[in-house]
Amino acid sequence: MGNSEKAPFRIAGYLPDYRIADYDFSKIQNLTDLIIFSAEAGKDGAIKLDRLRNTPWQKLQAAKTKYRVRLLLCIGGWERSQEFFQLASSQETRTLFAKSAVQLCLEKRLDGIDIDWEHPKNAREENDYADLLKTCHKELQTQGLLLSVTLAAWQKLPKSGFESVDSINLMAYDHTGKHSTFENAVEDVRKLQIQGAPAEKLLLGVPFYGRKINAPDTTLTYRQLVEKQVLPPESDEHDAIYFNGPKTIQKKTAYARDSGLGGIMIWELGQDAEGKNALLNIINSAASKK
Repeated sequence: MGNSEKAPFRIAGYLPDYRIADYDFSKIQNLTDLIIFSAEAGKDGAIKLDRLRNTPWQKLQAAKTKYRVRLLLCIGGWERSQEFFQLASSQETRTLFAKSAVQLCLEKRLDGIDIDWEHPKNAREENDYADLLKTCHKELQTQGLLLSVTLAAWQKLPKSGFESVDSINLMAYDHTGKHSTFENAVEDVRKLQIQGAPAEKLLLGVPFYGRKINAPDTTLTYRQLVEKQVLPPESDEHDAIYFNGPKTIQKKTAYARDSGLGGIMIWELGQDAEGKNALLNIINSAASKK
């Protein structure tokens, strides 16, 4: 891609293993990237697919081809990252992991991997994380494969980590109180840019779920929220549960587009409402407006 060309605005959505069986894959035509969640990293450099043993890979591959989306596999995630610190601590296991990732992408016809280590606990582990990303980038690029990393704004990553990835999925949600306001999003983007994350690599994460403001362990999917009652488009709160309604989703997408960010990331697709209430359609429409 020439320097004068602007990369297309990306719309990346996560689909967890526990949603795949019931998901209507025609909906991914509104995405550029479908990220399957998730495999786990082994301390020996292996990639463990235990949670994905029933994944219909052929169906995913057919949908990827039909709707012309990139298909990526997330490795890690919340409570799925226990062995990253051992894996990332030596060059030998980092290289084994990177080579395993390439092999898996070729076997499953994936376009790349997303690494989501939640979370390095100290500066040494943060440096190891950057080294892991650098090693993965080196191996993946030999086959033209993509590498993304998923981060919260409070996480620290050495600049070499940002330089090694094609995109950065910013988890701009799960804050205290109203967990994902527009103001949160702008501030989270600013924090990562201060660290050295390039705007054009940042995908702003939006939630397709709500959290109870004073009891954050209580969550409802956006689908559940709209099934319970009719919500006005400008509404972001109901019964002390904070979520992102159509107006906020539209505003965040327009902000990402107009600020030169790489795109929007969604957690997660299976939580969306149906039909005219679908937030994915709002994102797709807002992304294409000038």
